[in-house]
Amino acid sequence: MTLDDIREYFDENDKFLLTTHESPDGDGLGAEYALCSVLLDIGKEVRILNSDPPAHKYNFFDQKKLIKTVNVDAEYPEDLGSWILVVLDTEPSNIGSMVDVVLTGCREVVVLDHHSPKKTIEYSNWLVPNASSTCEMIFRVLEAMRVGFKRDVAVALYTGIVYDTGSFVYPKTQARTFRIAETLVSSGAIPNEIFSNLYESKSKGALMLASLVTSTMMLYEEDRVAVQIMPRDTLIASGADYEESQEIVNFPLQCGEVRVSVFFKENEHGVKRCSMRSKGEVDCAAVSHIFDGGGHKTASGFGFEKPFMEIQEEVLEAMRPYFT
Repeated sequence: MTLDDIREYFDENDKFLLTTHESPDGDGLGAEYALCSVLLDIGKEVRILNSDPPAHKYNFFDQKKLIKTVNVDAEYPEDLGSWILVVLDTEPSNIGSMVDVVLTGCREVVVLDHHSPKKTIEYSNWLVPNASSTCEMIFRVLEAMRVGFKRDVAVALYTGIVYDTGSFVYPKTQARTFRIAETLVSSGAIPNEIFSNLYESKSKGALMLASLVTSTMMLYEEDRVAVQIMPRDTLIASGADYEESQEIVNFPLQCGEVRVSVFFKENEHGVKRCSMRSKGEVDCAAVSHIFDGGGHKTASGFGFEKPFMEIQEEVLEAMRPYFT
């Protein structure tokens, strides 16, 4: 599908169920909120429904309380078969516990994403791998729809762009990213307020968690690979929410020698996930694909069930060719 196809699709249909990946981040949530808010304003029937709740730090832009979590504060529509599922910022297999219900239950599925897929997507899709974020893509959709940018939409989109560009420093940040940011700021997004909400509003538990996790850090490959581990017991002892662990993976990259950071973590229910960040020499997406995950060259992840030490050895082995 092209941008014009997507614009026409939203114009010609009326019922949309929006979702994003499990453990939703600023880009997926911002894209959901902005698209939902605008489609509601033009008379469409729209809902946001995710498998996992958002971190508290994202509550500031959900002014209309549109973001819902299945079986927590919302249920599936009774007439699910008449709704179109719009998957944002991921491929359908990564939307979490909802996947079996909505992929077979919804009338159609459409994917809007800026990640390179690990395999061919069998559903209708608009993929823009060189976009800085899915929020940048949604900006282009809304711009093509000529609906304008109300303040709440501008704040949500700016939040997603800031999050997925690492505050405008990651490799996919381009001149157009700044032009889009200028429009969003002109429409009411206030950069220092958004930055403060994203990065200066941590709970005491989050600080304790960061302290406990960084104490596990080990360096490999002549200090170029940093590994941190967060077992469930560590999360519980800190008093933090699982969602507050998202930024810990970035900390080791502040070291000049470290080229890639690997973070193995476990939530309170025993579900395990690996997050990776690199400075560009290691292709995180390629490594994650080996373990049925995905993402970008500099940021990716995957789920796993093996013991921490076993999966750590496998990941280090997969990265070894980058350092030989």
